Amino acid sequence: HQISGGMQQRAMIALALACDPDLLIADEPTTALDVTIQQQILELLVDLQRRRNISVLLITHDLAVVAETTQRVAVLYAGRVVEEGPTRVVLGDAKHPYTQGVLGALPAPERRGKGLVAIPGAVPTGLNAITGCSFAPRCPHVMDHCWTVDPPAFPVGAEQFAECLLYEAGR
Repeated sequence: HQISGGMQQRAMIALALACDPDLLIADEPTTALDVTIQQQILELLVDLQRRRNISVLLITHDLAVVAETTQRVAVLYAGRVVEEGPTRVVLGDAKHPYTQGVLGALPAPERRGKGLVAIPGAVPTGLNAITGCSFAPRCPHVMDHCWTVDPPAFPVGAEQFAECLLYEAGR
């Protein structure tokens, strides 16, 4: 209780690295930190990844952190990977309607003075089994078979995949 949030984060990273892992899972490593400490933590993770030759699985809601520190990104919705690929490709040309909605909800200079775009509806609670695409109730492109067909991962670029029936062959 007597050390700062940044020091607590560093202590947890040190504890995790004490076992010399091949994979470091960093779940929201910058939450509740000011931007200066956040940057230091991210630089520490990148430095450790290079020096120790370890993989880092970064779990975060902060797309700025994702854009700055990752090479590949997997976007999850309702516990499923709905889009995956190189970070610059996915963030620059999102294919899944959920990823597009999340990126569209971010503040941007060209939308100054306009309201933020929200994704309508609510995230599934997980209490009921989902039939078909889990994003169908909120999707602006929903089709009849989205309610019954569980979409596989379709290739939507050289190294990019999206679980969306919009990319089904012949559509």
